[in-house]
Amino acid sequence: MLTGFTRKFKPLKIISKEEIESIHRGGLYVLEKSGMRIEHDRALKLFAENGCRVDFDEKRVRIPAWLAEECVRQVPSSFVVSARDGESDLMIGGDTFYFMQGMGMRYVDLDTWETRQATIREHKEAMIVADALDNCHLADAVFAYTELAGVPPVMTFLETLASGLRYSGKAQQYGYQKDCEIFAIKMAKALGINLNPELDTASPLSLYGGSVEAAFRYVEADIPIQPCVGVAMGGEGPMTTSSVMVMASATIMGWAVLTQLIKPGAPISIQFGLKPMDMQRGNPLFASVVNSLTTVMMNQLLRKYQIPSCTSAGFTSLSKKIDYQCGYEKAMGTLISALSGGHLHIFQGGSTAELMYNPVLSILDDDIAGWIGRFLQGVDVNDETLAIDLINQVGPIPGHFLGTAHTREWWKKENFFPKVADQEAYPVWVKSGKKDALDLAKDRMQEILASHTPKPLTSDQEQAIEDILQEAREYYREREMISDEEWSVYMNALEVAG
Repeated sequence: MLTGFTRKFKPLKIISKEEIESIHRGGLYVLEKSGMRIEHDRALKLFAENGCRVDFDEKRVRIPAWLAEECVRQVPSSFVVSARDGESDLMIGGDTFYFMQGMGMRYVDLDTWETRQATIREHKEAMIVADALDNCHLADAVFAYTELAGVPPVMTFLETLASGLRYSGKAQQYGYQKDCEIFAIKMAKALGINLNPELDTASPLSLYGGSVEAAFRYVEADIPIQPCVGVAMGGEGPMTTSSVMVMASATIMGWAVLTQLIKPGAPISIQFGLKPMDMQRGNPLFASVVNSLTTVMMNQLLRKYQIPSCTSAGFTSLSKKIDYQCGYEKAMGTLISALSGGHLHIFQGGSTAELMYNPVLSILDDDIAGWIGRFLQGVDVNDETLAIDLINQVGPIPGHFLGTAHTREWWKKENFFPKVADQEAYPVWVKSGKKDALDLAKDRMQEILASHTPKPLTSDQEQAIEDILQEAREYYREREMISDEEWSVYMNALEVAG
């Protein structure tokens, strides 16, 4: 199992216990008074059979407070996301903080900063890099490049998942769309793993049929799910942090009721991003300070519910380049996510409001992750670290600590050393070519691709993955969701990729 980073101090709080309770009571009232729109007939019947008031015509479910609180209590406070390489399993919950590979729709060219669809080979390279990074604990193959050149949209998620399973032994994120979860579950079962699939919420207070159907399939397959509570404040939700928290509370409890009615004790975590909308431009402000404020509040609320959280403040910058803005927006949000008690954080490699991804950025981000992880681990205060006898032994100037055994033992333990940051003295930097962190990250990527070999699939596992992919291809061809032209381009892209 990967140990991640253990936070050794109390998590950051910005509102009181009484204020959290007010948010919770508000969420309960919204669920019972207004309720949620659930666009799924089987789910509507399940709610009706368990004490909810259901309007089948409007697809509106009003959930009584007692049921919401009972179901929240049934959600496990921790669970395992299993990996193909058993040593990379994750235990989600408690005081452990893990980093997850970031999200990005398209490949970004680091010279022109223009984006395009990634190739199948570029996705492979992204997964090899993610597998090699010390502080990337969960490899999000499906959302690293959500567009692949030559691959029909209905097959993109399955092809990226297959790529992730082939080129990384780490645990995997997944999603859902147009029944693709059927085949993802088959892949997971074939490899003896589970997944960490995220399922969308439609704000305000609605669940689309595809998301709910995927929830049934995953929960019944004993795969933990990660409902996403994403809200653009002022658009999909109210503008103030307190009011959007009430709506988020209601949504979280709605998901808890659904999953626990499907199967009591089903594990879930909650991914969230409550960010304001820029009313001048119409864009969600992913990297805003308000997003960080709601992150701290959401982590406080989820600790009350004892439901694991997946944070996203800092997972993407609004910058269109890998630059100073990109660095500070990602680092600040991520640090606050970690300090406030999150369990899993989306991070390495994605930026520009989820539009772009590049493994070079994931390498830079991994240094930030290591820096934050070292901070979470805090300090040890004991006889050895206090070193009182050593201080007395060395005494005042001209004494020094350079040659002591204590210094030799502790100088690396106490510090964090980034892999690609420029830490050279100025004269050395000049003589070595004046490379900046971006240059060094590009070099490291080439080193990883030349030297890192992920744990390979067995021949039986590889055949099982390919058989399931072929089954999915035929499934979508029969339903005319892949045209003849798309099929021809697709087969050529697979042949070129090898």
